[in-house]
Amino acid sequence: MRMLFWLFVLAALGVLVALAAQFNDGNVAILVPPYRIDLSLNFFLLLLALLLLAVYLLARLGHALVEFPRRVAAYRASRDLVGGLRALRVAVLALLEGRYARVERAARDAQASPENAALAALLAARAAHRMQEYGRRDDWLRQAEGDRSVSMARLVASAEMWTETRETERAQEAIGELQRSGGRHIHASRIALGVNAQAHRWDEVLKGVRLLGKRRALHEVSAQGYRLAAYRGRLADHRLDADDLVAECRRIPTDELRRPELAAEAARLLAAVGRGDVAAELIEAALKQGWDTRLVALYGRIDAPPYRSRIEQASAWLAEHASDPELLLALGLLCEREQLWGKARGYLADSRRLRPSGETSLALARIAEATGDEAAAREYFREAALAFAHEHGGANGTGAAEH
Repeated sequence: MRMLFWLFVLAALGVLVALAAQFNDGNVAILVPPYRIDLSLNFFLLLLALLLLAVYLLARLGHALVEFPRRVAAYRASRDLVGGLRALRVAVLALLEGRYARVERAARDAQASPENAALAALLAARAAHRMQEYGRRDDWLRQAEGDRSVSMARLVASAEMWTETRETERAQEAIGELQRSGGRHIHASRIALGVNAQAHRWDEVLKGVRLLGKRRALHEVSAQGYRLAAYRGRLADHRLDADDLVAECRRIPTDELRRPELAAEAARLLAAVGRGDVAAELIEAALKQGWDTRLVALYGRIDAPPYRSRIEQASAWLAEHASDPELLLALGLLCEREQLWGKARGYLADSRRLRPSGETSLALARIAEATGDEAAAREYFREAALAFAHEHGGANGTGAAEH
């Protein structure tokens, strides 16, 4: 519609010019001695218009010639940018598909565009890491240095990959630099949590778990696993000093310390440094929270007086757990240490009937030997040897099958 309008306007102007030219009788004389050129005014105006048009076209041509090198450079830059973006898209898609060799090829093509070079290097570093080409991965990471637009992405990616390969010091440096630059987002906090766990910085692990827990950024199962590892690590750090170990146990929140896994670990360490009394109290408190046969078995193995109070406690448990072979074994071992041979033999025999084991047979052999029953002792010793051989043989066979 607009084009039709302008055509109509031009046609009208043409008609007006033609009508005006009919009533124009003027002449133009051009004197170039010894020549004289006479032209009608209409013809002169036409030549003048053509001259102006020619000058305009020549000016446009000159401007185009001057701008030609710049336009060629801009075209090449645009072509490289489009090609780099296309290669970058291929690299991202290949990374998501798990085609890591193709990622590196596409990343090299994407680096033809300077704007994409650092980002392409990070994608290639991810791919090399997945292929366990760690030297090539670090080369790609070095290529991404210097570009401020991807500096945080480079630090996060570096810390994550170095954490996976347990290069703890390098990962700590990356996390430290990231935190100094103000990068405290959730993913970086998760990576820092793993780095601190590898570095055995248990207090930092617990702080990280609390922080991520407040943001609801860590599943409770994972959080519990990290807390358990941290508390175990802190106990292990004090395993050589009895007083320090007891103090560390008191630092751990009661609810956490009464969990079966942590209670068993703490009890074993306490018994190893001669604080079996504290270990027994810990197990008793944990069993009040919930019954666990692993703790019951450990309760009987702790060799620390007073035995009679522990026998009374285990006998009270027997009212509700009469068919628990671990509890019967624990009672038998405690009665053996108190030299209550008859009771010990009865409890161990009941445990052996419910679940035969080398430990039960060995305890019966020791009691038979202590009471002078040599024949029974030899029989129980033989039975214990066969049971231990079977238990260890079964464990080795299972491990071999898994391998």
